[in-house]
Amino acid sequence: RKIDKYINWRTQIFGRDNFTCQECGVRGTWLEPHHIKMLIDIMKENNIENIEEAIACEELWDINNGITYCKSCHGLLKKKGGML
Repeated sequence: RKIDKYINWRTQIFGRDNFTCQECGVRGTWLEPHHIKMLIDIMKENNIENIEEAIACEELWDINNGITYCKSCHGLLKKKGGML
């Protein structure tokens, strides 16, 4: 999460979503980016085994596969197995 590629992906998603949780509409709180297609699935499908391969994988950094959630909604999403 400290690599430039991730920071750029996150920033683009937050900007596109107007720094607003796409589930509850809250602004001005802690926001988290979420991969719509699960990160583990992308990694398996692209045989990603190290950080260099992850950086090179364009699908991993596609902003169309990202969405902005507040910390609370993201937590609920994780508890429900990826579905809100």
